[in-house]
Amino acid sequence: MERRNERTICQLQTSSNLKLFFMQRLVAKIISIIFHPLFMPVYGVLLLFFISGTFLSYLPGIVKRIVFIIIAVNTIILPLSVVPFYISQKIIKSVHMDTSRERIIPLTLNGFFFYLGYYLLNRLQVTDLIKVYMLASFSVVVVTLLVSLKWKISIHMIGIGGLTGAIISISWHLGVDMKAVWMGLILCSGLIGFARLELNKHTPAQVYSGFVIGLVVAGGVMLVG
Repeated sequence: MERRNERTICQLQTSSNLKLFFMQRLVAKIISIIFHPLFMPVYGVLLLFFISGTFLSYLPGIVKRIVFIIIAVNTIILPLSVVPFYISQKIIKSVHMDTSRERIIPLTLNGFFFYLGYYLLNRLQVTDLIKVYMLASFSVVVVTLLVSLKWKISIHMIGIGGLTGAIISISWHLGVDMKAVWMGLILCSGLIGFARLELNKHTPAQVYSGFVIGLVVAGGVMLVG
């Protein structure tokens, strides 16, 4: 009777552990999707337009829509539209691009798309801050490409690090208190780091260095620009 009870307890513990494991994996996958690096430029411009409390919040609606469309098309729609081609031509094995070598061509083409977005914004009469923001996004892609030639770094963490660095630099440059925003971004960074480690996509070094590189590159371009 005691052995049977012990066996039942072990089975319940195993079942509970499996449920917890799969739940953590599911949460990690959802976080990775929501905070995909391609979404970061759009998230950033939405924060600047609607939450920052800077003069960007008071831009005319038509200007906001045009800027949003240009950034969304060049940083999300165009990069995603060529993914089926990458897979069909065996440039990448899956959308996850698990090796650094698989990332080279997509990052190169993404760099072109991001620069196209910067070029189009330069042709418009919009504030220089938006143009420099897009230039910072392009710079992050270029640095990610250069690092990926030798090492598989966490692009998710570079993305959120870049967004955090850009927001902190804008806050300092404009003298606006955006502490709540960038502290929220740091919290999101922790969640993304957890997700990438939970899914065994990266080592801690790849996660931490990714965040620091994104933070320094985007923040530096915003300050210099």
